[in-house]
Amino acid sequence: MTARKGYTLIEILIVIALFSILLSLALPNLNFYLNFMERQEMEEFRNDLLYARNMAILENRYYIVYFFQDLNSYMIKTGEHSPAIKNKTFNNGLRLSKNSTTTNFTFTSTGAPANSGTVYIVNRKGRRYRVTLSPATGRIEVKLE
Repeated sequence: MTARKGYTLIEILIVIALFSILLSLALPNLNFYLNFMERQEMEEFRNDLLYARNMAILENRYYIVYFFQDLNSYMIKTGEHSPAIKNKTFNNGLRLSKNSTTTNFTFTSTGAPANSGTVYIVNRKGRRYRVTLSPATGRIEVKLE
């Protein structure tokens, strides 16, 4: 008798069936992971806005958060010609919407906003986050619509 050096069709089909079962169990977890990363990125964005407001108060100077829709990013600076403190691109399925009412949020040395407005961020499912900066109080509100 000679030794077998291959796999039968049945063995290959069983392995493919097992892989497909394992993959079907892992796909719902992938969706959970994407939702988690989206929430983390929105939380980081909110924290960056709070950071800009609080640092404006602490350092007694203007802080500006610029929004770049074409680059899908935002940048924190202390002035128009100063170097960027932070430059962040949305990566996890989030994108800045063109329906936003402002291109930047500016915080004065008292932490009050020099301008107010709303920035819309759309997630991978097409739902919008509304990020609003209140005019007098400087309150930052993030809501999923």
